[in-house]
Amino acid sequence: MILLLGCKQEKSERKAIVKNVKITSPLLMSHVSVRTFPGFVKVADEINLGFKTAGQIHRVFVKEGDYVHEGDIIAELDKKDYRLQLEATQIQYNQLKEEVERLKELFNRKNIPANDYEKAVAGLSALGVKLQADRNTMEYTVLRSPVSGYIQSVHFAKSEMVNAGTTIVTLLDVSTVKIEMELPASLYMRQDDFIEYSCKTSLLKGEEIQLKMLGINQKSNSSQLYKMNFIPQTSQAILKPGMNVEVLIKIKENITHTLLSLPTETVFKEKDKTYVWVIKNNTVEKRKVEIGGIAPNGDLIFLSGVTEDDIVVKAGVHALQENDSIHIIDEPSKTNVGGLL
Repeated sequence: MILLLGCKQEKSERKAIVKNVKITSPLLMSHVSVRTFPGFVKVADEINLGFKTAGQIHRVFVKEGDYVHEGDIIAELDKKDYRLQLEATQIQYNQLKEEVERLKELFNRKNIPANDYEKAVAGLSALGVKLQADRNTMEYTVLRSPVSGYIQSVHFAKSEMVNAGTTIVTLLDVSTVKIEMELPASLYMRQDDFIEYSCKTSLLKGEEIQLKMLGINQKSNSSQLYKMNFIPQTSQAILKPGMNVEVLIKIKENITHTLLSLPTETVFKEKDKTYVWVIKNNTVEKRKVEIGGIAPNGDLIFLSGVTEDDIVVKAGVHALQENDSIHIIDEPSKTNVGGLL
């Protein structure tokens, strides 16, 4: 009699065990997924400035880190030789101009052939072109900033000789910026499915900046990543060169029927078959499921076995048995950090 009572008591205690679990529900997969990648803000234009003529540097007016406005003087060449050349050409032009005017009077009185007068006019025109070229060369001895920006580097100093086109300074045009990121090869093959681009920075507290794609490098680096560039579509005052951002790409998914997703920790295997625990009336029921892949966020894609209305165990999975009674542990509130309240 005592032995029977002990067995009954032990059996009732086993039945009374209630196991704590955490739960989740299947999510309906969208036909559009969002992938995120680290990005970096760079200046859209890095300009190498040089003189349009050769010469010896007379003075450099800037240093690295200086901010210059459009039209500010960056550097000057020694002008002495160019000034002498301009003055000589000007003298020749003035002399020939007077000669042409004298020949014109003679031509009008028919004292000289038309051919002589036409040659003199043509010579004056040619000399006028040379005079303008010498004036231009004088202007070319002054290097001015084409845009406002910061001097990134200065490559030459006073008294050094430079050729035409040699880079004297490198200027960063900060009026426009671009965002650069690296795209995995798996997504490079799906460029036609890209729908929309945006980026986020912690400075904007979740606000997204819409982007326009400039292009994708057609050759990958050694890590099989393809460089991708964007520019902001709207105001970009908050984006400064050197900032880190998160680039978001919306991608069209080729989903032909309704699919659901669940976290990977919800599934378990028995005899090469995959199951989840579904809650029914505070007890668990083992449900066979079919997995169809991995969603962009890392969750598993379910082809069958669960519905949107199911409640599925996500924590405590491996401690359960069929028909076990369970107690659902509430998720802590986001505002109750540490569960102190």
